[in-house]
Amino acid sequence: MNTEGEMSAGQDIKQPNRFPFFKVAAAVGVGIIFVIGLVFEEGARKRRAEMTCIAYLKQIDGAAKAWALENKKAPSDTYSLTEPTMLAYLKGSALPICPLGGTYSPGSRFYDVPKCSIPGHQLLYKTSMGGYPR
Repeated sequence: MNTEGEMSAGQDIKQPNRFPFFKVAAAVGVGIIFVIGLVFEEGARKRRAEMTCIAYLKQIDGAAKAWALENKKAPSDTYSLTEPTMLAYLKGSALPICPLGGTYSPGSRFYDVPKCSIPGHQLLYKTSMGGYPR
């Protein structure tokens, strides 16, 4: 350039380095999709843990009922989850562990279902009236 701001022959016009807009938009889009995926994965992980816990509650309930039937227990009798002869009806003769760290407790009687201390981890059963308890 000369002193008056005009370009002389042979000089190249240099454009400032600018990151193309589409590359920025693509990076932002990928980031948003990644965050959404993380949110859905967390929800799916909790749902899998809940379903596993409910499956364990079904196993405990079935083992308790089979043990009560074989040992001629009355429906009003209570039971303990540490009873060795009842645990023999469970896989590995051991009480399963809730995936989220909840603790299992027996129903108040044999016809009541066992419970988990984590809210939402519950075994639904049909009542004698045909509906689900509330």
